Amino acid sequence: MQPPTQAKEPAPPDQTLLVLLAQAGDRTALEQLLRDAHAPLRRYITHLAGSDLADDILQETSLQIFRKLPFLREPAVFRPWTFRIASRIAFSHLKRARRWQALDDAPSEHLTTFDPSLGEPPDEGFLTLLDQVSPASRAVLLLRYQHDLTLEETAAILEIPIGTAKSRLHYGVTTLRKYLTVERKPA
Repeated sequence: MQPPTQAKEPAPPDQTLLVLLAQAGDRTALEQLLRDAHAPLRRYITHLAGSDLADDILQETSLQIFRKLPFLREPAVFRPWTFRIASRIAFSHLKRARRWQALDDAPSEHLTTFDPSLGEPPDEGFLTLLDQVSPASRAVLLLRYQHDLTLEETAAILEIPIGTAKSRLHYGVTTLRKYLTVERKPA
């Protein structure tokens, strides 16, 4: 889990152009934007909320993107904006499903599955460990390490202060270390 060393590049000009075209009513551009965003959003949502809720959250996210795209002021931030929408909806679904619990009370169910159509397989060990942390920390860990976003971008997507993002990252990493230490001790 090494942090990225290079600075993030701005959104590709093609994506910015597609956003502008979609905002002007071009249905083909909108469909292309949704197609391009589908796999990364599905992967993020599945690992954050579980495969049982992923389809519903992804559908609701796509609908919100469609509804709110005309109001997006800065087309270059389309990708982080989609993750923000997905995060809000996923957290809402998790709360409704009563899965937003203290870690000690949470059932130890496996929330992650891999769909080969989503691109390269994620590190299964990492994804299995994510079940040990709260959804808030899981979101930060996924955005930071799986989607290779900076901590500042992660905080902006989740609409939390950078200090909170750092705390959630620290809590998640600390929890994972404790879990790994307990697992390695001989019985």
